Amino acid sequence: MRNRLRNLTIYFTNLKFQTLYSTNLQRMPVNKEEVIAQMKRTGVVPVYYHPEVDILMNVVDICYKSGLRVFEFMHQRDNKGPRLFNYIRERIGNYPEIILGAGTVLDDTMTERYIQAGAQFIASPFLRPEMAEVCRVQNTIWIPGCTTVADITQATSLGATVIGILPGNILGPEFVQSVKRQFSDIEFIPSGITDLHPAALSKWFEAGSLCIKLSGLLFPKDAIAVKDWGLVEKSVADNLKTISKIRASLNSVNLI
Repeated sequence: MRNRLRNLTIYFTNLKFQTLYSTNLQRMPVNKEEVIAQMKRTGVVPVYYHPEVDILMNVVDICYKSGLRVFEFMHQRDNKGPRLFNYIRERIGNYPEIILGAGTVLDDTMTERYIQAGAQFIASPFLRPEMAEVCRVQNTIWIPGCTTVADITQATSLGATVIGILPGNILGPEFVQSVKRQFSDIEFIPSGITDLHPAALSKWFEAGSLCIKLSGLLFPKDAIAVKDWGLVEKSVADNLKTISKIRASLNSVNLI
């Protein structure tokens, strides 16, 4: 009886330790410079959401195996988002060095929820000062979406060092090039890109983009619908290869 009580005590003590360790691991902040460095390394931040967790995890798995180390979970304006995000977070122990963030976050309340769930960066399609404050207090990188120079000026005054440019397909690489000259110490990430041809992609990197965000074009809906993971993997690999060649070519030109 005494041994049984001792074993139970050890079991619950270990269980408590594991729970505390898991919680601390989930909320462990990542160095902001590391987030930026990983985004720059591949030049792509994949953005994705799916209500089926097995599909969601397959996409995360494909991204990781393709060499991507930053993944943005796309919030869907409901309470399911944080639960799905937490599901991913609990399973990314199999993916060393992965940086998991939450995007399309719209307010400070949801910002807080995602950070508590373990988000290592918060991206928003809008500029919301109250979100900036939550991220500042929580020491989490904040990536607001901006469409004008005035937006960017305000975002930098609130502490933003990385800014989303959207809609990219309307503002174009010329806008990024212009604001990069004006805000040389700020990193810019265009999203809403609709053309993945090499000539079009090249312009974004020539303009000085840190990286680009890709979602639907990177993950073909038809392939996802039938769970053709081989085709999804090919799409990701092919696009990463194209972007890698573009960036290598631009780096070679810059060295001349």
